[in-house]
Amino acid sequence: MDLILTESQFIKLLKEQQEEEIAGIFEKSRDFTKKFLKDVKKQFGIDFTFLLTWGSVIGGFVGPISNYMEDRYSNLSESDITLICFGITLTFFSSNKEKLHKVLEIIKEKKLITFFDRAMIKSYELKDAMFNFLDSLNITFSKVSNMIAYTFLIPLVPLLKDMSDLDLSEQQVNLIVTGVSHYTGGIFASNLLTTLIDKIIKRFKD
Repeated sequence: MDLILTESQFIKLLKEQQEEEIAGIFEKSRDFTKKFLKDVKKQFGIDFTFLLTWGSVIGGFVGPISNYMEDRYSNLSESDITLICFGITLTFFSSNKEKLHKVLEIIKEKKLITFFDRAMIKSYELKDAMFNFLDSLNITFSKVSNMIAYTFLIPLVPLLKDMSDLDLSEQQVNLIVTGVSHYTGGIFASNLLTTLIDKIIKRFKD
């Protein structure tokens, strides 16, 4: 016997499924940021725990770089990669040049500058790819620097690609945006977030 869902049942099912997937993605990003900031404080005495507010953003951007370094350079220790990731975080998400200089000095002392430079190249490649993608959506950002905040979308892209294969209504897209807004802590304007996600899904449809 075929099971036929009503529209309301389908929306409820979709909401529950996408909320679980979105929650998993954001929790992974936040856990990554929380762990490496905690490790930096413990190992090097540098406290930047206030950046946890942007945990999902930092994790969405720096997490893939960390994975790249782990896969590419098996000779690097977890501590080495943590330090490199922190240097990247300060470069892109902090204006504290004094702390960045201090971290770069530690990186040099540990003879990790070559690996840091390679990680930075990958970071700029990832940033440029993301910025070009956002530019292609014809969305106006108040400042180019604000675009870096939307790197939390990077790990969400595969999910949004899968969703583009569904014939989603405006109501269903709004459910997705609601889920994303919940896990970003309301730090993004909901109207821009709605437009952004809607355009990404439509882009994948084309």
